[in-house]
Parts: sequence; structure tokens; C-alpha cells
Amino acid sequence: MNAEPAEIRVETTPTRRAFLRGAGMAGVAGAGLLGTGVLAGSGTARAAGPTPPGTITDFGILSTALTLHEGCFGTDGDGTPVVYGLQMGTPGVVSVIDPINRQLRRTIRLEGSSGGWGITQASDGLVYAGTYYDGHLYQYDPRADQVVDLGPPAPGQTYVYGLRPGTDGRIYGGTYPGARAFSYSPTEGFRDYGPMYDGQFYAVDTAIDPERNVLWAAIGSAGHLIRLDLATGEKRDILPAELRGQPSYPYDINLTGGKLFVKLSQGGTAFVLDPDTGAVIRDGFTMTSRGTAPLAPDGRSVYFTSSGQLWRYDLSTDQPAAVLSAAGTPISTGAGVGWGFIDGTLYAAIGNYAGQALRYDPSAGTSEAFTLPFPPQAIDLSNLTPGPDGRVYSNLFINGNFAVFDPATEAVTTLGRLGQADGFGWHDGLLYAGVYPYGGVLAYDPSRPYVLGTNPRELFRLQTSHGQNRPVAIVGAEGTLYVGSTPDYGQWGGALTAYDLTTGDYTVRRNIVPDQAVVSLAVLGDTLWGGTSIAGGGGTTPKATEAKLFAVDLATGEKRAEYTPVPGADSIDSLVRGPDGRLWGLAAGTLFSFDPARRVVTRRKDLPGGSSTWQDEIRVNPDGYVYVSSGGQLLRIDPRSWKVVVIRQTGTRRLDQDSAGNLWFCDGPRLLRYAPRSGSTTEVARPG
Repeated sequence: MNAEPAEIRVETTPTRRAFLRGAGMAGVAGAGLLGTGVLAGSGTARAAGPTPPGTITDFGILSTALTLHEGCFGTDGDGTPVVYGLQMGTPGVVSVIDPINRQLRRTIRLEGSSGGWGITQASDGLVYAGTYYDGHLYQYDPRADQVVDLGPPAPGQTYVYGLRPGTDGRIYGGTYPGARAFSYSPTEGFRDYGPMYDGQFYAVDTAIDPERNVLWAAIGSAGHLIRLDLATGEKRDILPAELRGQPSYPYDINLTGGKLFVKLSQGGTAFVLDPDTGAVIRDGFTMTSRGTAPLAPDGRSVYFTSSGQLWRYDLSTDQPAAVLSAAGTPISTGAGVGWGFIDGTLYAAIGNYAGQALRYDPSAGTSEAFTLPFPPQAIDLSNLTPGPDGRVYSNLFINGNFAVFDPATEAVTTLGRLGQADGFGWHDGLLYAGVYPYGGVLAYDPSRPYVLGTNPRELFRLQTSHGQNRPVAIVGAEGTLYVGSTPDYGQWGGALTAYDLTTGDYTVRRNIVPDQAVVSLAVLGDTLWGGTSIAGGGGTTPKATEAKLFAVDLATGEKRAEYTPVPGADSIDSLVRGPDGRLWGLAAGTLFSFDPARRVVTRRKDLPGGSSTWQDEIRVNPDGYVYVSSGGQLLRIDPRSWKVVVIRQTGTRRLDQDSAGNLWFCDGPRLLRYAPRSGSTTEVARPG
């Protein structure tokens, strides 16, 4: 093989060298990226040199919050009516609450999980919870007060969805990423029915007719609705033809009163189908609840929530309508996430974040809104960023709570629910947040009171019109805010959005690199540099083969060029102005330096620990070193020798740096700080 130019220095571990030899360094594109060979540098990227000065301080769990994914109404071991609430946490838990006396009976820890999207009680009284990211099924016996981790329904599955009870103690469910359907019974164990639709990843909900031995599976991220004959294995897609393969896919399904209720993933569009033919019985209404309540004792009413009200579907007339109170007014309520009848009265767990509940007596037309005591749990931090005021702003995963931490007092103030911020960026004293899942970009002024809708205020959304759901990279330059984003579920092609901070106008350039997401941005001089990921939206397989570095002229907005700085890398996770004035980047665990003037890669080094996601970061510190989070490790890089010292081996995410040079990061729900110039390296734990 030909050697690279002398100014390019490549340092690899043996594993990385083997990978590059196998790839032949093919695909190095763009002006100035010459040659196809690998020249080993002065050594590998093992930890080297003395332990650096500095102190790691663990401030403990930053905050706790309630995130109730789904509730199941049933009975406790003594026959008391209860609601089993599946909550997000570290670990995930199931809380058992008496909805009549409104008392917490107990909380069951699901060790190894972070929460889940499916819970049900089987006909024999055993309770089952399906979890993520372990993809396990947990069995809880309320009589013995014992929980058992049953493991995954099938190898390689990381999410369990849509649990439904059958007969004889059997339950059914679906999985990700195999889009499989399965059943479990204490006598037989797991039965895997295989993928429900080839090439799809999500079986997000199921419905079951145990008498006819038929199962239905809701499939995303390209929509399908599969009817499976459990006896013969015959599968048929009964979703109306015009909806098949669409990004708005069946999300909640319920077989109730012999009819199949379906809610789509976007907009809450709902309809009722014949469960065998897929013929539309009724459409033209919306549903905001997680599916419907079970069939009411009257044998004809199916309840759900829509647009902040309780609704009823009449099975005899196929008419949906808002439920009216005895006074003739609509009953206001949030989205139902769990339903049950107790002595003819409808109970519902409402919403995800406040423990709200509803009681409705159909015979009297009376209702009551109240609160159930679901206990807050420690939840992983989704993102964090130090502000110019010296405080650290953070956001909780899924829950979306937005909080600020004052290092001087160690006080934590919860500001409100922002939504899950997958991207943070500061510009001119304002914090800009990119919020999942609707692809919103919000602006927050920390000098003013927090009032969601006003401060922060929404600038624009990218999901509906532009197919983007995660704005992950945000930088400002010359009166313009630049946002890099990833595509929505089932789609390919991220976007670069330019927002004029004066006029409020914005331009979205999708597929600036075809079929790739834009996950990192940096400004050097008159150029905006962007890094991509080959990943498509959830439920897709990449079409591209390696991540790209691209350059955009700030004056014209035009893309100048495109390069492959690390052949074979699937993502360029972070870009910064390096200590030598060049562009430094982190690509799937490989550090590289790129000379913007000559448009050449000058050095590469494979870092220990590999990579995790686009949440890996590079930070140039006032102490003269470069700090990197890669594969969960905190690393210190000497910018002259590129020698690496491992400061922390695991649990380093969302690395950022304050104006004093302190490095902040999170480990699950815990907030930590590394002070580079504080004496010997030690780790100091705080309570929490």
C-alpha cells in the first residue's frame, strides 16, 4: 500500500489497524486527502504518562421525577383493587397503588432496567412488565411479593412492548429491534412467533383474541398491522392499503367488543377496523390516550381520551362522542395511560408526569380528578451544559424536566418541563435547546423568569414539514443559528437549518449529505463545518457507508466540499477548534486533526474505549490539554504528543466545559465535575 503524506500521522490500536486493512482505506474523498495506506505512528492510544492533577467531584443524583409509562388496573395479592404503574427510573420500578384509598402499597425494583412500555396482569394474578434497555420480561407475584427476571423473549431484543393477557396465565407481547411477537406462560415459558414483518424493527403493541387464537401486531416505523393466526402461523397485513408503509404507523391497538381500535403514531388519528378483513368501520376521530379502556360493564361502551376530554365509543352505533357530565358539560382530563373498572366505575391513570387520575361513574354522570402517589425516581440526565452565569443546566431523559445546579451552593432548582433536549447550544447569552420528538428548537434567557411558551419560546419545528425529530447540534455565527438534526422514524436524511436571529426566517437544507444525519457543527473563520452520521431514523438500516465532514460558506450558505476524515467511521460525533487552530474531530472513537487551509487530515489516533454515540465530545481546556469523552471514558490528550491518559474509565456522558475550565458530565442520573487543576486526582462522592 502507498504511504500517506508525511504530514499525516495515523496512530491505531491493533484492532483498528486490522479494520483499516480490511477496508483498504477506501473511500477517502475530497481535495487534499491523498493516498490509501496506513502508516503506524509512534505508538498506540493506551493510557500513558503520570496521573494528571485534578479532582472528580460526584454531586450525586441531581433530581428525581415521575415518569409513568403505562398503568394496569388489577388486584393485589389480597384481592384489593390496585393500579400497577410502570415507571422510568434507575432502575425502573413498578408501583402498586390503591386507587380508592389513594395509598402507595409498595414499589418493586426491576433491577437492570431503566423503565418499560408494557405491563399487564395475567389471568392467574401474576403481573408482567416488559422493559428497556435490557429487553427483559419481569414477573411479579403479588401474593408472595416476589419479582423474577425472566430474561428476554428472544435473543437480541432490547425493548418489550404491548403486553396483553390471554387465558391460562399466558401473556403476549412484541419486541424491538426484531419486530417479533411472543407469548409467555409459567408452564411453557417463552414462545417466539418470529418477526411480524420482514425489514421492520418495531412491534410496538399487540392485541389478542385467545378464544380464536389470533394475535394482532402494530408494526413501525413503516406502518403495518399484522393479523397472525397462532395455530397456522398465517400472517396478513390488514392495515388499509393507503396507510401501509407510511411513517405514521399503528401505535396503540385494542381488540374491544369484537372490533379493532387503532391509533396512529402521528397526530392521534384513530379508527376502528374489522379485525379480520381490515375494513374501516369508523374513522374521523382522534385519540390521545394510550389506547382504550376495556369494555364497560354495559357491554357497549369503550372509553378513551381525546384533546383533553373523556370520550366514549358506542359499539352498537359506531359513534364516538365526548362524554358529558350530569350537568351536560364535557369532562376535562389529560391523556389516559391505564384504565380499569371497579364496581362499575371507570378509573384512569392520566398522563406521564404528575400522577393524575380520573374517576367517572357512568350511571350518575359524575367524575373526579385526583392524584395518585406514584413515588418520584432517579432518572438519567439526557443533556447538560454549563452557562455563562457559572451554573449548570440539565434536562431529564424522556421526562424533560429542566433544572439548574449552582456549584457554589450545590442547590438544584427545577425550572419546569422543557421536553427531552437532545441538543444544547449557547449564543449571545441565550440557551438554545433542540427538543425531541417534534424537532423543536427553543430559546431560553436565563436572566428572565422561566415560563414555558414565553421563556423558553419556540422558534420552529422540524418534524412535520421536514421529517426531523432530533435537533442535536446547535451553534451561532454572524446573526444566524445553525442546527444539525437527525431524521424521523423510518426516514433517511438529516438536515442543516439556518435560522436568522433578526428576522426569524429559517431555511432547512435536508440531505446536505445524502442519507446522513447532521450531528456535529463548528465554526472556524468564514466556514461552518459539519459532521454526519450514517444512521437514519429509528427503525432503519443505514444507506450510507461512512460519515462525512462537510464545509459551508457562511457568507453564501453554499456547501463548499465534502471529505472522509476517518474511512469506515459511522459518525463524526464532535468538532471543535483545536489548540493549534485546526479543526479537531472525534469520529467513532478516532481523534483526528484537519487543516482547514490545506483541506487535509494531518493526524489520526484511535482512542481507548471505542465510541458510544454522537454524545461523545471534545473540549479544549485552558490547562493546555484536550479532554475527550469516548466510549464512556474521560480522556486527557496532550496536543503535542497526542499521548492519552485515562482519567475515568466508565460512565462519562455529555461532557461540557465551563468558563473556568471545569469539565462537567453525567453518569446516569448523577452529575459530576472534573477540575483539572486541583491537586491529585481523586474522586469525591457527595450524598444523593
